[in-house]
Amino acid sequence: MLLGRLEIEDFGLIARASVEFADGLTAFTGETGSGKTMLVGALAFVLGERSSPDVVRSGAARTRVSLEVDADEALRERLQGEGFEVDDGEAAIFSRELQAGGKSAGRINGRAATAAQLRAAGEWFVDLVGQHEQQRLLAPSYQLELLDRFAGPDAVALRTALAETHAQVATLARELADVRDSAGRGLAELEFARFAAGEIDDAKLELEEDARLRERRDYLANAESIAAALGQAHDALVDSAAEGLGAAAGALSGVSSYGVELARLAEAVAALQSDATDLAVAVVRAADATEFDAAEAESVGERLDLIERLKKKYGGSIAAVMEARASFAAQVERFASSDESQAKLESALAAARAELERDAAALGALRAKAARRLESAVADELRELAMPAARFEVSLERTEEIGPHGHERAEFALSPNPGEPLRPLVRAASGGELSRVLLALVVVLADKRDRTALVFDEIDAGVGGATARAVGERVAALARSAQVLCVTHLAQIASWADRHYALRKRERAGTTTIEVVELKEREAVLEELARMMGGKVHAASVEHAGTLLRDARKRKTTRKIGA
Repeated sequence: MLLGRLEIEDFGLIARASVEFADGLTAFTGETGSGKTMLVGALAFVLGERSSPDVVRSGAARTRVSLEVDADEALRERLQGEGFEVDDGEAAIFSRELQAGGKSAGRINGRAATAAQLRAAGEWFVDLVGQHEQQRLLAPSYQLELLDRFAGPDAVALRTALAETHAQVATLARELADVRDSAGRGLAELEFARFAAGEIDDAKLELEEDARLRERRDYLANAESIAAALGQAHDALVDSAAEGLGAAAGALSGVSSYGVELARLAEAVAALQSDATDLAVAVVRAADATEFDAAEAESVGERLDLIERLKKKYGGSIAAVMEARASFAAQVERFASSDESQAKLESALAAARAELERDAAALGALRAKAARRLESAVADELRELAMPAARFEVSLERTEEIGPHGHERAEFALSPNPGEPLRPLVRAASGGELSRVLLALVVVLADKRDRTALVFDEIDAGVGGATARAVGERVAALARSAQVLCVTHLAQIASWADRHYALRKRERAGTTTIEVVELKEREAVLEELARMMGGKVHAASVEHAGTLLRDARKRKTTRKIGA
């Protein structure tokens, strides 16, 4: 898997640039302030790094960066799993644009992708090593992470498992504390829940019962008036049926044979007379049934009072009271099973803690062995990086409790010169020494990496002279097994490049831009190396550059790098 072409439009001061990365080492050089790190910024941008609209070139509407990657089978499978298919033999294409107004959009193989998806994909095949990485190197937590990576896949797997188990222990401990706390303060709540559920059960409520009871109460309270009204209605119906409707029926029946309409009217009046008679019978039955029952009225009133008390205590309606009863019953059930739940939690917590201790002990043993090997490997690399007397130590201090990353705290210590005591990196190393320690760690961890491309952003800070040549050799050694991109100000590093780009600042009509120029001709490379060594290009500096270039190419050809 290799990085292919990087296309940049209107990013920072770069109006337009196209960069093709070499399989080995690609170097980017230029004068101070020429914007070398903008190339690394553009690469980080297309791979999802958070960026503000400030990266859009002044006067441009938006910036756009795309990256082609020669995807291997592993990357294709990973992208396919995320929904971004890559055909065999085709490059994976990552692109991202950001408008001056702040709106951004990303794509992987033409499909929309979030910045997080671009970032996650980039972590599969690019490792950025810069001055930020040097600052991270001073943190004990990062030093412990590097030690675990050096210890190998078993240690990395244990580290991941241990973090998960630590989180599980914390969750179970919180749940158990909640259960115990609830058990301690819940006795009074339990008694109330039992009483309330029993009180509601004893009432034997029915939905809409209160509405029916209120209707019955109002009926009983007005029984006398209802009886009188029914009597009047009965008398009126009897009178109308006997007199008015009877007379009308008799009159029409005598002439009904003289026409269809007369027959229909006679039948209708006869039907009304019959209906009135039936209705009168029904009214008299209702009147006979209308009788004030003092006992029933008292019973209905008492029942309504009970329902209203329950509604006031447990809800505004019978349905709400019934829901409250279900909640109280569930509370009683939970309390009844709390002892069992507590026992289960205690057992699960004990098992998780035992697993945490086992994993922490196993990881600690791997770390102890790896620490000695890492010390030796880094010391060997530092000798190659012009620190022949340097001593490097990895100390492991046991913590009081097991944390998410184990039972140890790691600290890297360095003695850069003879006679100097070992001190933590944060107090022992200068900028140049810290750069070399970081490079040494990158080299010894090279075969532990899954990612292909290493991007060095001025890792040579604070380095010069003979040390610069040693750093160049180690970077070139890495480029034999991995693709390396290096932003550098040292000719001793750039001379090893398989492909060399120079950044040139141009000012036209009050506008400053940066051009990215590939140095294809030997003369152009020599002039750039000469400029890097002395600032001015003249015959002596060009000759010196030629010697540097020939030596680097000879050592690459004879494969003596790092020997």
